[in-house]
Amino acid sequence: LAEAAGGCCPGASHNKFAYNESGQVRIRAGLPIYECNSRCRCGADCPNRVVQKGIRYDLCIFRTGNGRGWGVRTLQRIRKNSFVMEYVGEIITSEEAERRGQVYDRQGATYLFDLDYVEDVYTVDAAHYGNISHFVNHS
Repeated sequence: LAEAAGGCCPGASHNKFAYNESGQVRIRAGLPIYECNSRCRCGADCPNRVVQKGIRYDLCIFRTGNGRGWGVRTLQRIRKNSFVMEYVGEIITSEEAERRGQVYDRQGATYLFDLDYVEDVYTVDAAHYGNISHFVNHS
């Protein structure tokens, strides 16, 4: 799996898969991951398609006992470097995120995640649209 198999296109990752055969991340933290997609000749069973297959663990939203609101816990063991979930929300400009961030700060909660790998232009806002990741403890 170290090298791209026929039909796969992890070219942006120097022709190396980001995942091992168990779906665990194998590249250095901080590097972007480019998965195979509709532009590839490979199929849905390609090992370079992990995030797009969605959540594979049993997760549970729960009320914290210390008064900090809601949280998420797993109902099964998660192996190190495994994909758990993607952070889903509304894509907004960084300028809009600044405006909303001031409102959220006054409310005592924020669900903003900057997409700043290349440049700081967009932010994900999970306050009104998202998935279970909305409840992950951000501290």
